Amino acid sequence: MMKILQITAWDNLGQQFNGYQIHQALLKSGQNSNMAVSNRGFSEPNIHQLGNSLTRKIDRRLRRIEQNLSLHAILPLSAYSLYFSDYYKQSDLVHLQLIHAESFFSLLNLPIISKQKKTVWTLHDPWLLSGHCVYSLECDRWLSGCGKCPDLTLSFPIKNDTTALIWKLKYWIMHHSQITLVVASQWMYERVKKSSILSHLPCHIIPLGLDTNLFQPREKAKCRDRFGIPQNAQVLAFRYQSGTGSFKGWQWLETALMDLEIDKPTYLVSFDQKGGMEKLKDKYQVIELGWVHDQDLLCDALNATDIFLMPSIAEAFGMMAVEAMACGTPVIAFENTALSDVIQAPKAGIAVPYKNAQALTEAIAKLLKDADLRGKLSTEAVKLVRAEYDTKLYVNRHISLYESIISNPS
Repeated sequence: MMKILQITAWDNLGQQFNGYQIHQALLKSGQNSNMAVSNRGFSEPNIHQLGNSLTRKIDRRLRRIEQNLSLHAILPLSAYSLYFSDYYKQSDLVHLQLIHAESFFSLLNLPIISKQKKTVWTLHDPWLLSGHCVYSLECDRWLSGCGKCPDLTLSFPIKNDTTALIWKLKYWIMHHSQITLVVASQWMYERVKKSSILSHLPCHIIPLGLDTNLFQPREKAKCRDRFGIPQNAQVLAFRYQSGTGSFKGWQWLETALMDLEIDKPTYLVSFDQKGGMEKLKDKYQVIELGWVHDQDLLCDALNATDIFLMPSIAEAFGMMAVEAMACGTPVIAFENTALSDVIQAPKAGIAVPYKNAQALTEAIAKLLKDADLRGKLSTEAVKLVRAEYDTKLYVNRHISLYESIISNPS
């Protein structure tokens, strides 16, 4: 029986990628599984909150100090409580998940944990590769050590340019740690292999998974009725985020939609943020669903749609694109991110040149007019999701990885 410990920021948020799905599957298969989290939402006996009221109070102050010193995930204390817990002492393998989503876990723990335990870390984004930012966009200074950062405002924003120092600290930590890395896409894998911080470590690609019994094609007419969308309308859906901290490409999508010529009623269905689309409301019928927690509602919305638009300028995987494909809705994305490979463009989706609003407009227009192409992409998208992105496959790949690492004496 394997004894696995997942460490992450939340147990009840982001269950598709925070380790909770794996945790539940391990328990159901008779394995011993625990989670150690910063924010505990579930009251399950095998889920443990890190630290105590005192360490969490101290960590809140340390986070403010980190902000003043332009640091992140270096000073927190709560995770040190791991070493005194039975669930940690008894574990065969520790799997790190969202340990930098908020500053609760010091990276200085990594050499200690990886010396004591077999250790896996799933990198959900490229933050570990750089001196401060999650996505470096066109900047390639992460390849050579950062410093003289061109944009300190990118998430995680910092006041002073400590990027060269943080890059060196990450380099030292990872070169004194024995960790098996997991990434969700070929794009992330290639960046890891280019990184001086990480290229020496073993790395595996395990795409994220979803429940294909839930996310699947449904009767489009019924789905449209749920939202009051006419059967003869065209429907475009997307995740709306605006502001300087967003990587979802709204600047280019808004331009593309303004330039798109339409000759029939066209609806826009947006997810995530609400408001901010006033320019489009004279031309389109806009349905703003906001952040959708109801998975059945999300499935109906994606099934009611003709095309899902995801022109992110930075994306390490793109779960919502996969959810749309599972529902048989073709996806249009930008090149130069993980999405082009994830949607297997041009076989199961369309990828257009990076930050090119005109190319995006043209792709939308072509796909709206070509029902045969939409049908072909829909069929291929559903096949792809069931073959590569099913939850059962996601879990089984992790179990196989755990078994191989635990059985390796080195």
